Amino acid sequence: MIDNTSLSTKLAALVAADAVFVDGGARVISSGGAPLPMSAILREVDNTVLERTLTFTMGDVTVSLVAAGRRFRGITAITGDVPDKDDVVGQFLSAEDPDTINTVGAALTAISTAAAKITVLAAPVKSSSPSADTGVPATALAVTWGVDLDAAPPPPVERFLAANAGVMGGLLYLVDDKLVEAEGDSEVLQAIWDEQIVAFRTAHAKVRPDQDGPVLICLENALAGEGAVALVSAKNETGLFSYDTAAIGTLLASWAAITG
Repeated sequence: MIDNTSLSTKLAALVAADAVFVDGGARVISSGGAPLPMSAILREVDNTVLERTLTFTMGDVTVSLVAAGRRFRGITAITGDVPDKDDVVGQFLSAEDPDTINTVGAALTAISTAAAKITVLAAPVKSSSPSADTGVPATALAVTWGVDLDAAPPPPVERFLAANAGVMGGLLYLVDDKLVEAEGDSEVLQAIWDEQIVAFRTAHAKVRPDQDGPVLICLENALAGEGAVALVSAKNETGLFSYDTAAIGTLLASWAAITG
């Protein structure tokens, strides 16, 4: 007997040379918020022509939905701690039922935006799948849910600062060394930038002339008191932020997820 799941995985690998696969043949479609989670999910639906169950793993939660003909038919299962999941499981979408569409969209958005990484695995549909006349095109759902399928994700430093602003006392965001955004105790950070960063960069370049790619560097003794300051950079973006030292694990994990 032909293993259709295995065959589908191998075919997907052939047409997606840049795809990243994890255990079990699942494919990474969003990591660190790029592409944007809901855009990534709806793109998978829009790319599904033959009837398939798409199982998305988002942290400790999995969501299985049926798609066919580039249409989202309905969610068939959710595992994990998701409040009110019974309100969306088994509810199949129809253009005549906007309330269900909105409920499913809100649930998917809440689950996906909380995940650092999203994977998808396609499998044949079981006999209990929704009927062929159900479903709404992915492009129509994108309009209803306010999702831009073609949106380019924000660059890595901007994503990192936005995702972790809650554990930062203040931040400066610069592009080509020009200030774009300042939040919190930005006056202190601006003084650190003016007095220390140029000298630090010069010294760092001498020690690590081969340094390439995105970096996150904790600056020792840059801030008086119990807080700390760190510098992140990637290409022409730079972020300088203060943070509680207890949050360093969260910050490092987030930076690693965003920069891959």
